[in-house]
Amino acid sequence: MTNWLPQLDAGIRPRYLALANAIAADIEAGRLPPGARLPTHRNLAYRLGISVHTVSNAYAELDRRGHVIGQVGRGTFVTFSARPDLQEPGFILGRRESQLVDMSILRPAVGPIHAERIRDVLNRVALDQEYSSLLACRPIAGLDHHRVAGATWVNKHGHSVGPERVMLVNGCAHGLLVALATLTKPGDIVATEALTDHGLIALAGVLHFRLRGIEYDEHGIVPDALERAGHASDIKVLVLTPNYANPIATVMPEDRRRQIARIARRQEIIIVEDDVFGPLLPHPVPPVAAFDPNRALYITSFTKTLVSGLRVGYMVAPEDLMPRLETRLRASSWMATPLVAEIATRWIEDGTAGELMIWQQTEMRERLEILHRHLPGRTYQAKPNTPHVFLDLPSTWRPANFATHARLQQVAVTPAEPFVVGESPEPQAIRITLGAATSKRQLDVGLKRLDKLLSEESEPAYINL
Repeated sequence: MTNWLPQLDAGIRPRYLALANAIAADIEAGRLPPGARLPTHRNLAYRLGISVHTVSNAYAELDRRGHVIGQVGRGTFVTFSARPDLQEPGFILGRRESQLVDMSILRPAVGPIHAERIRDVLNRVALDQEYSSLLACRPIAGLDHHRVAGATWVNKHGHSVGPERVMLVNGCAHGLLVALATLTKPGDIVATEALTDHGLIALAGVLHFRLRGIEYDEHGIVPDALERAGHASDIKVLVLTPNYANPIATVMPEDRRRQIARIARRQEIIIVEDDVFGPLLPHPVPPVAAFDPNRALYITSFTKTLVSGLRVGYMVAPEDLMPRLETRLRASSWMATPLVAEIATRWIEDGTAGELMIWQQTEMRERLEILHRHLPGRTYQAKPNTPHVFLDLPSTWRPANFATHARLQQVAVTPAEPFVVGESPEPQAIRITLGAATSKRQLDVGLKRLDKLLSEESEPAYINL
């Protein structure tokens, strides 16, 4: 590629990001085909009049996005074009993982805006004259101003609590661990959706409580089914995800939330509400916990809605339960990481969290439109702004086998089996996530491949011995 030179946008800062975007644009336009070798760091830096360090950072960013891969002693090569009309060269016999269109990991989408906002907040924290509290390990429930910010964030999304009821945790998964370690003992029954997050299933194995799957429909847990299960056995805790439940993607309407809260109160079941996806809702809906505030716990975080690596969350609990929760929080991590909580606090206070939330909602809406366009006539559960969908498969496909053959087509999806509670039958379905693909263009490519596979006859099980 001796004659090729990227055209940098002078208005983009930092410069490495401008360079990465320019190269990515040339890849997507076909000016840099798959297999093309990029100039060396030093050569490109000389020709553009920038530092070698800037080029190195740009190539690293492109590697993170899946556009290029570096090979020691050989150079940096283009590995993926987002344009569906550009085919991979035939001489590439084995495809690399960097070419994989990932629709299996449930995480928010990211863009240049996230790198810019992270860089800005870290610079501000570094320049702050008072940072000693961020290096401490007390108070266990969180620094006061972090708890105030947490209450502010929670209240923007349908709740109504004071900071004295807010405890900082390292994401929803950690919050669930703290809550269930406090509320259950080995052998206790914990009810949840019949298909539930695999993290809760794993937690049952760690804390040795028994999971009981409750029937659900397009609106989430069925109230009558919960009532029958409560009469039939001594349910101690109900863990539910009313907003975009994983993997079934249901959203519970307000009247059902009230019903569930009434049943739980009548049967003395403690509710633990996992609202990790709640901020994605187009319009806030009161959480189930708001209808039983003296008994219910509520947990939310930034990990599925803003930035997956920002492991900070907020647990809202009855005040009389806070001391017991603190002992489990101390045992599991002493306290939530103050430096990470400071980033979240500053983003809440200066409006960045709200800005990123609107960006994420818009991105999920646009990505869902791409899915609608490529899977016409298919049956799937998908609400507005959903971060994932639950797709029914043709009867000839087994979910695990379909996922295997999709992987052979360089698309990663998740079969239903990891989400099944107990011995319930596995649905004939797969989960497709919308945020893990590095771009909408890449998502477009992946969905075209899936649609093609769905339209073909099912393949025999692929066994690699």
